[in-house]
Amino acid sequence: MSSINLIFIPSRPQPDTIVAIFLLKTFGKELFPGVENAKIEVSSEVSKTFEGSIALDVGGGELDHHKIVPPVTCSELVARKLGIEENPAIAKLLEYSRRDDMEGKGTVSSDPLDKAFGLSGLVAALNKTRPNDAAGIVKDVLPLIEGHYREEVQRTVELPKEFEKKKSEGKIDIFEVRQRDKKLSVIILESDNTSMPGFLRSQIGGRFDVVVQRMSSGHTNILTRPTKRIDLRSLALVIRLEEANQSGVQMKEDSRYLSQPGKVSEVSNWYYDVATNSIQNGGANPKDTIPTRIDAFAMRKLIEVGLEEKIWSPMVR
Repeated sequence: MSSINLIFIPSRPQPDTIVAIFLLKTFGKELFPGVENAKIEVSSEVSKTFEGSIALDVGGGELDHHKIVPPVTCSELVARKLGIEENPAIAKLLEYSRRDDMEGKGTVSSDPLDKAFGLSGLVAALNKTRPNDAAGIVKDVLPLIEGHYREEVQRTVELPKEFEKKKSEGKIDIFEVRQRDKKLSVIILESDNTSMPGFLRSQIGGRFDVVVQRMSSGHTNILTRPTKRIDLRSLALVIRLEEANQSGVQMKEDSRYLSQPGKVSEVSNWYYDVATNSIQNGGANPKDTIPTRIDAFAMRKLIEVGLEEKIWSPMVR
């Protein structure tokens, strides 16, 4: 096949068309050599046999979805053509394209701001303000699609793979604790991947209620699943006490002081963030924060004691 140097599209690019172009440029290099560098041009009368070109949603060719029964989107046709329709990293892109094109619900929310600043609303605005710049609109929107796709690759492929590897290496500890009337699933793992906690709290990652991530530097962060409404005050107290003990620092014997949000001066390397309901030893970017002196074994015991409120309960007045 000759090298592809042009992709023809209708005059007003829609999210479905843009997603189709992204799929072609990302996955179509083998089937359509040169497509990754192909220019975008507008036409409504292109033949499907035009040499060195691909027509999307124009000309009635195999990648024009308008007359196909049952209904299908252009991006779905491209995914089928490339044999990638089952790729989990593009599942949301295909569903978004379908919903936007067939149901007019690219943004489901009825909130005016959500509609205006959702991708469908922004593409519509670009079409209105730049009616003669279809190629430019596609060029500007493609990086947004790319960003989403890269994140999905990490979520659906790379993070599960890393998780299984850590599991096989014995760098993951999974257990349950009970806090009052709640049973909490906890996972402790060694990883420098800052996306890992979000993955582990998601449905695909196991929906863990508490994720304790220990980095290779020793920095340790404790994050929770927001919907579980976990009380971290007792855990903040025992962590601060143990950190002070390991550092040879004297601490006030005051439960309210030790469990307060933010930092305490004696062990300022720990931050209790009530906004995110987390206890952080430097967060995702520790910079100048001193890593904890608490080792992994002791941390496991502190998590159990703190979450189960065995030493002190904030509910007891």
